[in-house]
Amino acid sequence: MQIKKLSWASILIKTNETTVLVDPLGGPIKGQDKPLAAKIGDPLEPLVSLETIEQPDVILVTHVHPDHFDYQSVLQHIGENVKIFVPMDSIDYVKKLGFRHVVGAHPNNEFEFKDVKMIASYSVDGFGSPQVSWIIKDEQHTVIHCGDTQWHGYWWRMENQYGPIHAACLPVNGPILQVVGLKEQSQLPACLTPEEAVEATKILGAKLIPIHYSTFNNPPYYNETDNIEERLILQANQRGVEVTFLKTNEQIIM
Repeated sequence: MQIKKLSWASILIKTNETTVLVDPLGGPIKGQDKPLAAKIGDPLEPLVSLETIEQPDVILVTHVHPDHFDYQSVLQHIGENVKIFVPMDSIDYVKKLGFRHVVGAHPNNEFEFKDVKMIASYSVDGFGSPQVSWIIKDEQHTVIHCGDTQWHGYWWRMENQYGPIHAACLPVNGPILQVVGLKEQSQLPACLTPEEAVEATKILGAKLIPIHYSTFNNPPYYNETDNIEERLILQANQRGVEVTFLKTNEQIIM
């Protein structure tokens, strides 16, 4: 199994027979001026165009926020006929965008495509949007991608149900958001902090591949936490967790 980091939370996974794209982002994020939209700003580094990647057989979407589901780029460079798996509550929205083969998933729903098993699992969105994690298995390895989840109490259940999990692609940037239109703002992180990501990885019994950091930081609306990599290394050393940092377009072979 090959795992390639693209932009932000986008991951490309290749097995012997199948290419799986998780949380595609390949172009500028639109709609940030809408009420209740997260204003994460312009990217601080070039995004990997979906035109340049190997065409996926399957796309897995943890949730339909535009920084995790860049549907315009998917339609332009991959097309409307690709098979897309999304949280069940988002299926009608994705169909209305023009995609022809959309499958909705609840946690613990399992799907198979050639040599890959794909399992929807638990995830908790910072603002209550429908979200799932995705577990991808081939004959030898298991990878989990958790979108932009917050801390939750499902880690033990996920490991017990689907372990051993070899690699965990987890968000690590612990941002504090100010979202226009909300009656009250929160001063708590909207996804995992570096320390929480290490702790989740420890429970999962996996190797940590950090995602969802450095590409966006847009104060006062989107405030990424400080010293992410240093904190990850410190906490990982204390907890005995292996961390693999992947640069954009860098990959590992498991």
